[in-house]
Amino acid sequence: MPEELHALQHRFQDYLEGKSEDFIKDIVSSENALAEHRLGAYYNAYRIRLIDCLATDFPVLRKEVGAEAFEYLVLDYLKLYPSEHPSVRWVGRHMVEFLQHSTHENRDFLAELAQFEWAQGLSFDAANSDQIFTMDAMAVIPPEQWPSMSFAFSPSTRWLDLYWNIPPYWTALDTDGKAPQKQIEEYPTRWLIWRKDLRPNWRSLEAAEAWAIEASFKGANFAELCEGLLEWFGEESVAMSAAGYLKQWIHDEIITDIIINA
Repeated sequence: MPEELHALQHRFQDYLEGKSEDFIKDIVSSENALAEHRLGAYYNAYRIRLIDCLATDFPVLRKEVGAEAFEYLVLDYLKLYPSEHPSVRWVGRHMVEFLQHSTHENRDFLAELAQFEWAQGLSFDAANSDQIFTMDAMAVIPPEQWPSMSFAFSPSTRWLDLYWNIPPYWTALDTDGKAPQKQIEEYPTRWLIWRKDLRPNWRSLEAAEAWAIEASFKGANFAELCEGLLEWFGEESVAMSAAGYLKQWIHDEIITDIIINA
């Protein structure tokens, strides 16, 4: 019996996902409704639910393309990327890839817009940090230990390299304001994204800080940061510039700990 039930559930799942119609054979038609009609309510409700979930994950993408077009977009998406995770939280994880390979005339812009919204969701859902490093804690580290300092970051911290002016465009549409003109640059801008005060935050990074934060994520210590930042700063100011980035990261509350390497 458990094996039969398991097989029945799989046939139902395959029907909902559009993989097979074999499950219709398991449903009895009545005088008032054919099996196809009775199952249709579940088939449609399943898709409506997923459309609603993806509208929550990509609210500004929905505004950008329009509610009706978004529904068709999701239906096409589900044909290629059906929900395969027990939680609907992850049904949209291939949306960026889907848009990048779509035939939509604004596919590059829409893909970056979806990437930005998905990154916000990941940042918001990230695990809480056990602690946040403060300037008071920084003040007690002896100067001679600074060169060997490396940094631990909050799990909510991530970054995106975007060619389009997505964040200001997103902010305007999210607040029902007038969206700026779409603009694309020859080189991408790195945007830092993190959670603070229970909401996603973001800001753009200049090239030097963009390099510094990636190097820090990869384990570079303060001395190595200073060495790498010589590409942008002179020897007389590089340590102060690196310290300024560190101060900003602490202020942003993305540093959870500073490790002194022996």
